[in-house]
Amino acid sequence: MRRAFCLLIGVSALLSAASGAAPADGLAAARQRGELVVGVPYLAPAPAAGAKIRTPEGLDLAMAEKLAQDLGLPFSLRQVAAADAARLLAAGEVDVVLADRAQPGQALPASLAAVATGYAARPKAVIRSDTRMRQGSDARGRSVCMAEAAVGAQALARSWGAVVRTYRVPSDALVAVREGGCDIGLVDDAVWEPLMRFPEWKKFSATLGADGARQERVWLLPAADTATQAWLDARMREWARAGAWKALPAKWARDVAFDVYLDQEVADCHG
Repeated sequence: MRRAFCLLIGVSALLSAASGAAPADGLAAARQRGELVVGVPYLAPAPAAGAKIRTPEGLDLAMAEKLAQDLGLPFSLRQVAAADAARLLAAGEVDVVLADRAQPGQALPASLAAVATGYAARPKAVIRSDTRMRQGSDARGRSVCMAEAAVGAQALARSWGAVVRTYRVPSDALVAVREGGCDIGLVDDAVWEPLMRFPEWKKFSATLGADGARQERVWLLPAADTATQAWLDARMREWARAGAWKALPAKWARDVAFDVYLDQEVADCHG
């Protein structure tokens, strides 16, 4: 009888792990609060009253939403600089923080642990198909546009000697490219291909040679919370097996393409 009871407990634990249920001692504050609070590096300013809501830069929102769904909780985002992550996590003001993986030679604070998401990207150019530009050096003196949150894209464009112009959301930057207000747009390379599958982007499907560092998003957690680290690592492996890193970029591209369609005020520059 006792052996059967122990076996039942073991099977129950395996089923719980397979279902993605959170560990008993992990993310307890989120469950008690009734909301998952995710720190992100940047939040675009809220749109003006009455303005349409537009898709934000990158996949942070999508990742936060998917994690909250795994936990069965609503969620909210809070802008958190990487330097403040340890303090805010320790204070329980955020439950997890999304950040770029530390560069080689940059040590993570001892109080923090990083769990890989499996998502990594670098900036990729969106240019009219009849361009003669082929590499970053060709962008010198040209206008290069991207979302305010795309700090890696801004750094890359400045390294080219380009004129950097930032916009609240990526669709605003892409509208500027389509209407001739910008020579080049920059988006993550992971979303570039699904965006270019739309027929209306065929005329803007030229690009430049791969350039710039590839950045991986990671989840930051308290180093002492090893249970949540293990659970979150398992969830990221499951996301990868389920094709999340194709599905989420494809959805982002579809949403942004629709944003651009709604926002574009004039016909594509040069017909």
